[in-house]
Amino acid sequence: MPSPPPPPLAIALSGLSSSGKSTIATHLPSIFPAPHYTLTLLHVDDFYKPQPELPLCDGLLDWDCPASLDWPRLEAAVRKWKDGEQVEEGKANPQPSSAVGEGGGITQALVEELRDEVEKMSDDIGRGQGITRRILLLDGFLLFTPSVPRSFVFLLDVKILLRAPYEEAKRRREARSGYSTMEGWWEDPPGYFDRVVWPNYVLENRGFFWEGDVEGAVDGGVYKREGVRVRMGREGELGEVLRWVVGVVGGGVEDG
Repeated sequence: MPSPPPPPLAIALSGLSSSGKSTIATHLPSIFPAPHYTLTLLHVDDFYKPQPELPLCDGLLDWDCPASLDWPRLEAAVRKWKDGEQVEEGKANPQPSSAVGEGGGITQALVEELRDEVEKMSDDIGRGQGITRRILLLDGFLLFTPSVPRSFVFLLDVKILLRAPYEEAKRRREARSGYSTMEGWWEDPPGYFDRVVWPNYVLENRGFFWEGDVEGAVDGGVYKREGVRVRMGREGELGEVLRWVVGVVGGGVEDG
């Protein structure tokens, strides 16, 4: 009798703006390839509310808080995918690799090495026998923080938080030319990172760190309590971050 298909795996790759999330996310489909896996990538930036409905922060439009997102639409997409239906993959603005340090240490040789490791793991757990694992990867900010609807967080099977030092994240964000939106083109006004991006990140994520210091040590109980895995991504180290993320995703696959 054939084995039943493994359950679908929804993975949230979240963290500070310009921490390398999208760079990591764009490499994962080639590392977890068909026929062992079908990996769908959703960019949460495709689920913003219309610009007139965005909240304000310090007098500026706030694209970087949970209230800026259309959670019912995003949750419906995840539930649709978990029910076995197809969802449209993300089209959000990919940022040039120079925004994260010319690829941040991610090379084609590393991607091929990790793909080989994943294929070996797949054979070891039986996915070389015609068993395919469905994976949904959500790339976005603030995906499982206190202000996010619990009904959405409940759908996430693996939660990953990427950190970046304040100065590096600010420099990367301010190096970006802008973002395509439903209404046209958005460019951060002067001071946007310090007035909007960073305060939102601190407010929403401080509970994961000792004494609320988001640049300090991770609270040792955060994985046990929240199921959140945390990793720092410094300039030039995204190759090692990618390796770590692949290990976390692979662990979720094996556990399933």
